[in-house]
Order: sequence, then C-alpha cells, then structure tokens
Amino acid sequence: MSPHITQGRRPYMKRILSMSMLAGALFAAGCRDLNVPDYNEPLLGDLETRPTSGLVNAATVGMLDASRQDAANYIRYTGIVGREAYYLDTNESRYITELVGGVMDPSSFAGGGLWTNRYRSIRTGNVIIGALDKLPANDDLSAAQKEGVRGFVKLVQAIDLLAVANTRQTAPVDIAESATADPAPLVDQAALRTRIYKLLDESFVHLGAAGSSFSFALPTGFTQFGLQTPAKMKLVNRAIRARVDILNLSYAQALTDVNASFVSTAASDRAALNSGVYYNFSANSGDLPNALTSASPQVADTLLRTNAQFQADGTTRDARYGLKVGSRSNRAFLNISSNLNFALYNTKPFYGSGGQASPIPVIRNEELILIRAEAKWKTGDLPGAITDLNFVRTNSGGLVARADLTDANFLSALLYERRYSLLYEGGFRWMDLRRYGMLGTLANYPRAGDVSPSYFPIPFAECLARPAGTPGCSAH
Repeated sequence: MSPHITQGRRPYMKRILSMSMLAGALFAAGCRDLNVPDYNEPLLGDLETRPTSGLVNAATVGMLDASRQDAANYIRYTGIVGREAYYLDTNESRYITELVGGVMDPSSFAGGGLWTNRYRSIRTGNVIIGALDKLPANDDLSAAQKEGVRGFVKLVQAIDLLAVANTRQTAPVDIAESATADPAPLVDQAALRTRIYKLLDESFVHLGAAGSSFSFALPTGFTQFGLQTPAKMKLVNRAIRARVDILNLSYAQALTDVNASFVSTAASDRAALNSGVYYNFSANSGDLPNALTSASPQVADTLLRTNAQFQADGTTRDARYGLKVGSRSNRAFLNISSNLNFALYNTKPFYGSGGQASPIPVIRNEELILIRAEAKWKTGDLPGAITDLNFVRTNSGGLVARADLTDANFLSALLYERRYSLLYEGGFRWMDLRRYGMLGTLANYPRAGDVSPSYFPIPFAECLARPAGTPGCSAH
C-alpha cells in the first residue's frame, strides 16, 4: 500500500479504535460480580471532563473487563503455538495454518489478535489517573482512596502490558489518553520491561499509601483468596514483578520479589497451591462466559499423556495431568488429531463450579513456588531450589521427590514441573522454551514443516495507522 493511501486511512483506523475503546471502558453491568452500575450511555468523555468518584470507581473495576476479554484467547493462542492444545475447527483453518504452521498473518484474528483489548485497558487507566486530579474538591474520595485507585490501575496496566510483551517483540508503551492521538512509537523488549517495572514500582508505592481498603469493590476473582486489600495487593504486585524478573533473567531480583509476594509452602493442599487472583466469568445474561470451555473443537496435545510421569504405583500418571486433561472422542482436522480435552475449565476448575463460570488465573501460588525454585537455582542455592521443586512435584503432581537433581539436570526437571503445573494457563511452555532458546524442539511437530513462531506479528490495523516502512510492521 502506498504511503499516500496509508496516510489517508490513518484517521479512519483511529476512529475504529476510539469507538472500540469507548465502548469497553465503562461496560454495562449484566456482570453483577464486577459491581459496575448500569450505564446506558457510558461516556468516557465524562470521566475526562466531569469526573466523579462513582465514574472513577466503576472505570477502575471496568479495566478488568477489557483484560479478561483477552484472557481465553491469550491462553488458546499461546497454548497452540506452545503445542499444549489445538483448536480443530473445521470451519476455521487459520487456527492450524497460522498458529500451528507458524505462518502468521498480521491481518487475521490469529496472527493479529491479543492486542486491542489490552491497550484499551491501558488507555482507560491513563484516563482514570488523569481524572483523579480533576475531581471536585468536595468529592468523597479521600487522598488514601485516590492512592488506592492509582495503585490498582497501574498494576492492571502492568499486567496488560506484560501480556502484550509476551506475544510481541516490539510494541508501544506511551499510550495517550485520547484514542485519536498519533500512535506511540514501537519499542523493543528491554523498553517494554522497563515500562512494566516502572508501572509496578509506582503501583507498589501508591498501594502503600492507600489505607486499609479500596474505594471500589473487586470481583470474586480477586477476593476468593483474600487478596483484595491494598496491603494484599502489594503482594500481588511483587508476584507479577517476580514473573517479569524471570523473563528478564534477573534472578537475584526475582528471589527478592517472590519472597515479598504471597508465595507460601505453609500448606500443601490444592487450595493453597491455587491461592492467587483470577479473572472471573459467568453464564449470566450480559456477562462474559469462559470461552475455554468449548468442548468440540478444543483438544489437548497427545504428548501430554505420553510425557506425563508416573506416580509411585507405576500406573497412575502425574496428578496434574489427571486434573487438567481428560478423554474425549477423537477429533481430526488437517492431519492433526487427538482424543484428549482439557478438564481444568470444565469439570475441575481452580475453584467454583466450573463450566462457563470457571475462573482463569492471573497468577497463583504454584507458579510462584516454581519461580522461587528457578531463582534459587540461578543464584547458587541448588538445595533450596530442589526443596521448592519437590514441594510442587510431590504435592501437586503426586510424584516421588527427585533425589538425583544436579546443576546439570535441573533445567529439564524445572521445565517438566512448569509444563504440567502451568498447563494451559497462559502460554508458559511456549515462553519457557523461547527464553531458554529451545523453541526449535517444537519444529516439525505435530506435522512436518510446522514451526513455533518466536512472536506474533504487529497487527496490520496498527501498522496501517503508522508511516509505511515502520520497523516491525509488514509492508503496507
């Protein structure tokens, strides 16, 4: 596409994004669990020009809706490229041709997805923070409550930007409050992580000055395990930071941050391992159901059964495999077939009744224990790393503790435990293999010629709003 045509269409693309972000910033509340009032005319402009504490509180909780709208597809798409799952939809081949074949089209839902909703949330967060300084002097939000809003908003922004950084090699960070502003420049992974750290550290300070409670009521995904106060949200903040540290190969800092989080080995039951914060869903009218419960096209990779280790009896597989994977009638499409499905969002959820109301984890204790194991190993504490690894292995997997671990074989053991502990929760296998330079092990699987891409492309619509020849964008 010529520069002239590209330039001519930029305002049009901005208007589309503006309407999308406006519609999602303050959403109608058939979702009673998110405690959002029913706005028949949800005007983001009112938040910018005539803000009230009610609008601020509603929009703050509303940020989670934009994030959770991507949660299911984020797990599905990254699960497919990481060869955890396949979506064998006979009416839609791009789940295979792009996500399995590795030929990613930036203009399709597959190659170009996992973008707009997260940035909509980030932009709404910027509007909320700006609105706090415009509240009338007699508004009922105290200084501490405003700090609580700032702290929570920046935490959600960091989580959303991290989701983008996990799927893209370059992305923007300077998101203007106005959806019609010129697009921010694309920056590299180092700059993305720097901004995520900045958001998390600023959030941590704000939360520390936020008093004993928030001015807004959080949904059950944040209250299920008692993490809904500003003090507890500081622990969540450090948990997310520890995840970033591992991706950043900052292992000493990861150890500091994970120990300042809600990580715990005080209890070993499933509930203790699942302790954390979640996106919640429901089948209620007007709410968002968990789309990962779609049983027909969705299958699990058959190597999950082959590679699952056996418990002490020699016949029972890893308990995590039994918990998360189940049998189904065989389904085949484009030379991929499986007779396995996923149970964790259908019949064996992290908590609750499952099905369309099944929650999706943002971060939970089991991941944090494995982060701590990796950080200990990388900082020279192999015995401590083995202790944490075996805690997860025995209590979550029901497997015999490893007594043979050394520096030489710890990585393979770690990757195994992370594979089954974090299975189909957020593309962890794909990211783990990428950060350890092992994505090539997925080449020619499940079919000859298939590859796992290192990153998704920048969406075509995003590139269309930029000058032709922008690095990271396909020609347009």
